[in-house]
Amino acid sequence: MKTKDSPTGLFKTLQRKQQKHTRLLDKVEKSTARLERYKIKLQTLEGRIAELERNVAEPRKQPGSQATGVGALRRAQLIFNPSSGRDGVDNALRLERIVSGLRAHGIQADIGLKTSGKEARALTRKAVRDNRPLVVVAAGDGTIGDVASQLVGSSTALGIVPIGTMNNLARSLGVPLDIDAACALIGMGTTRHIDVGRMSSSANAEPEYFLECAGVGLSAIAAAAGQAFEKRHWRLVPRGLRRFFEAKLGTIRVEMDGITIDASTRIVTVSNAPLMGNNMLAAPGAKMDDGLLDVHIYDGMGDTALIRHFMSASSGTPDELKVYRVRRIKISADELVLSNSDMSITRPQHVVEIEVVPGALSMIVGNGIALTALPYGAIARTSPTWSPWPKTHWATTGATAVVSMPNARSAATITGGRARFAPSAILMATARPSGSAAANTPSAPSLAISPSTWRMKW
Repeated sequence: MKTKDSPTGLFKTLQRKQQKHTRLLDKVEKSTARLERYKIKLQTLEGRIAELERNVAEPRKQPGSQATGVGALRRAQLIFNPSSGRDGVDNALRLERIVSGLRAHGIQADIGLKTSGKEARALTRKAVRDNRPLVVVAAGDGTIGDVASQLVGSSTALGIVPIGTMNNLARSLGVPLDIDAACALIGMGTTRHIDVGRMSSSANAEPEYFLECAGVGLSAIAAAAGQAFEKRHWRLVPRGLRRFFEAKLGTIRVEMDGITIDASTRIVTVSNAPLMGNNMLAAPGAKMDDGLLDVHIYDGMGDTALIRHFMSASSGTPDELKVYRVRRIKISADELVLSNSDMSITRPQHVVEIEVVPGALSMIVGNGIALTALPYGAIARTSPTWSPWPKTHWATTGATAVVSMPNARSAATITGGRARFAPSAILMATARPSGSAAANTPSAPSLAISPSTWRMKW
């Protein structure tokens, strides 16, 4: 009698599993090919929408023009932070430029001024109650985070005009840093569903949402020091640096999606976006639409190793660290540790729980490094999406690239992943099914790619 545990039984079981694997793989490959076709159709459609939007916007840009004949204006809540960005900016002129830019692209902005985070959140909640389809934030990352926290799970879309100091979210999501180009992207109106991180702890009655990064230990200390630096609270910077160097290695338990790690570390970061702080590439592979969070534990790393790593990350070339891509994380420590949710710092505690809320936020985005499926660059023809790190040139899936170098010339078609080119290269590309790109000189790059994207900084 043959049993399932006999050699013959095991062999038959193996054959069945192999056959099942073949059938399932065939289905996956067919589904992937079908998905790629849909993506191309979507990108082509968005390219057409971008072209039509530009044509419709032209009459509105004329002095004294009205909406008559070119479509009715859409109402949106604009939340403007007059303290965003560098000193010496004429806020009246900047606000006027934003309002007129939105109007040129079919949006009538109802202006609300951010005087505090509380006020920004209140304006956002009112917009949701009033069933506003769109909230536009003209501010930096902090205000965008305040507004986004009130839009989680709602049908109201978020558009951003990045006028802050760091603009990590705009850089990650491919939103142009130029005001007029950002308004044009918002006018196009095509959205993506973006993940949001949620942190819970005994220190806060309500969960904290984050778009960029959360963490414990040195992550919170660095966030506090970075916030002080960004807001020019110089007296607080030395305090943050002192706490950074006084922090001691301790045992931290990290439980995530069935994996438990006991690490000797002073910092654990949980990233939703690739950039944090001063445009630091802290989580190079993090995507804001994949339903996962990127966890770095820094096990056993001392002062020198940590400083070297974060200095490298600040220059866009971080060391390769073990990364865990998970949905839920529980961090426990014997000693009380600080935690942060973006720039929000909580009081010391023993346990922090973090999870991803997939697709919780509807956002208008461009061609960003934080997106798994790059949408068409609505503004690509007039404003490149710059990489936050220098001396690196990337091409992503779908482009045929010709690379000119001092002593060589070569061509390559990128069919998957991405290719990295030397900083001295002059890039010229042709993309299919429509559009073309040329970066003719380091001093005057231009960009027009569909469906692919180039990210450059000379």
